[in-house]
Amino acid sequence: MPTEALIESIKKHEGFRAQSYKDTVGVLTIGYGTNLQRLEVDEQLATFLLKREVLHIEKFFNGHFPYLSIESQTRRDVILEMAYNLGIEGVLKFKKMWSAMYSHNWTRAGAEMLDSKWATQVGKRATTLATRMIRGA
Repeated sequence: MPTEALIESIKKHEGFRAQSYKDTVGVLTIGYGTNLQRLEVDEQLATFLLKREVLHIEKFFNGHFPYLSIESQTRRDVILEMAYNLGIEGVLKFKKMWSAMYSHNWTRAGAEMLDSKWATQVGKRATTLATRMIRGA
């Protein structure tokens, strides 16, 4: 087990970066010099990272689209999953879907999801999410 002194020394010398960057020899790195090209994660860490990202996405939508909180949890989850997959900026580009959602036209919202490049890229996932958007359950 590494000592606290060792950990603190590495932190001091590496410095912390929240965003990935290329180090002095061009290796993609994050945090305290963690080499992303060598990084392996177990399922527990992968689940932690997934949950953390979903919380970040949820916080964004709660702050910018509070009306989503009054829609069904299923429809909220569809938007959150799309944002996880596409990024927040990506899901915000679905202008016709958002327009249909504002009108509570769930059939059209689902159709707009399927009428996209994203739907061709993710296949069955898009069909599943569009069905959940339409049904709300």
